[in-house]
Amino acid sequence: MKWISLLTLSLLCQNSFAQNGLIRGVDAEVINKKSYQYELEGRSWTSTSRLDYDGYEEEFTEDQGYSQLEGDILFRYGFGLQLELRGGVLFRQVTSTSQETTKSGAESIRIGAKYEFKPIRNWHYAIDVQYLNTLYENTDYLNVSEIPEGELILGDAGNAFHFKGILSYKMKGGNSLNGSLAYVGTPNNLSPEIFYDINAKIAWNTFALYAGLEGVNSLGSDAYTDEAENKPPQGLGESALYNSTNRSYSKPYIGAFKTFGRIRLGVKGAQVISGTSTDKGTELSVSLAWNSRGETGVDRKLSKFKEYDLEASVIKVSPRGKFIKIDKGISQDVEKGQTFDVYKTDYFGGNDLVAQGRVYEIGADWAIIKLSKKFKKIDIKSGFTARGLAN
Repeated sequence: MKWISLLTLSLLCQNSFAQNGLIRGVDAEVINKKSYQYELEGRSWTSTSRLDYDGYEEEFTEDQGYSQLEGDILFRYGFGLQLELRGGVLFRQVTSTSQETTKSGAESIRIGAKYEFKPIRNWHYAIDVQYLNTLYENTDYLNVSEIPEGELILGDAGNAFHFKGILSYKMKGGNSLNGSLAYVGTPNNLSPEIFYDINAKIAWNTFALYAGLEGVNSLGSDAYTDEAENKPPQGLGESALYNSTNRSYSKPYIGAFKTFGRIRLGVKGAQVISGTSTDKGTELSVSLAWNSRGETGVDRKLSKFKEYDLEASVIKVSPRGKFIKIDKGISQDVEKGQTFDVYKTDYFGGNDLVAQGRVYEIGADWAIIKLSKKFKKIDIKSGFTARGLAN
C-alpha cells in the first residue's frame, strides 16, 4: 500500500505547486527539477517621439509613426535543483507610417541558463547568462540618400550576450522584492551596456500584481561617441530604436498574473519616459505560460519514505498545535533535535504527510516535538503517526 500513499501525496501537491511556481516564484528562483515550462508572449510597441544622442526630443508629425509587433517563444527546463536551462526564438514585424512600409521575419534565437544559489533566510541569489544571435544582416550606407526606398531593418544585427546577477527578497505569503543588474554585450558594434530591473510583487493564491522600473545605461564606448552625426545610417524609418549611439532609457512598467491550474495568463504595460538615442513610446504585452510539475520539495521528502528508522504514535497535542507528544523516548533511541514527520494514517493504508518538527524535550518513554513546517491544513490529533529520520 506504500506506493498508493506516495501517489496520493504526489497528486495532492500539484495544485499547490501550480500556485507557488507560477505566481509566488521570485526572479532569483529556478523552476523545479525535471520540470519544463513553455512561454508565449506577444508585445506591441508604438513610438511617440524620437530622442537624439543628446536626449533632445523630436515629436513625430501627423504623417510619421513607427511601431513593431513581437512574438516570443521560450522553453525552460529544470536541469537540476539549482540550474535552469532555456532556449527561445523571437519574431518581429516593424512598420514605418511615413514610408508606408512593413517588414517581418524571425528576429533572433537565444540560449541561456540560470543558477540559483542556496537561499539565506528570505534572500535568494542567482546568476544568469545568455547568448543571442540575430537571423539577418543590416547594411551601412554612406548617407541617408543611398538608403533604398522603403528599406527597414528588423533590429540591431549580430551577436549579443549578457551576464546578470539577480537578488530577491521573498516575504511570507509569496510577496517579493526583486532586483537584477547585467552587463550586456550588444550587437551591431554598439557600445556595451548596463541593464537594470527593480520590481515588487504582491501575490495571492492564483493572482499577482507587480510593478517596476527597467532601464539601460550605455558604457559610452561607441566608436562615434564624439561624432554621432557621422555614424553610417541604416534603414530605420522614423525610429531611433536601433543603430543608436550610446543609448539609454528608463521604462517603468506594471502588470498582473492569473493562474488556471498549471496555466498562467499575464498582461503588462510599460512606457519609456526618458533616454538618449532611442524612442519614447508605449509597450503592451500579453503572455501565456504552461508549467509541468517536475520534482517538488514534497517529492524529495517522500523519496525518503523508506529511510525512517523509528515510528511512534502521537499521544497528546498542545492547545495551539505547536507541540506534540509521542510515545517513544530515550529508551527507544530517540534523540534531542531529531527530525520527525507527522502523518495522518488510517486502516486503509492512507499516509497523508501533515507536518514536520524536531524533538524539543525528551524522557525515557516520551518526547515532545516542536513543529516547524505544516504541509496540509489538517489538525493533528492523538493517534497520528510520527516517523523519525536518523540524525
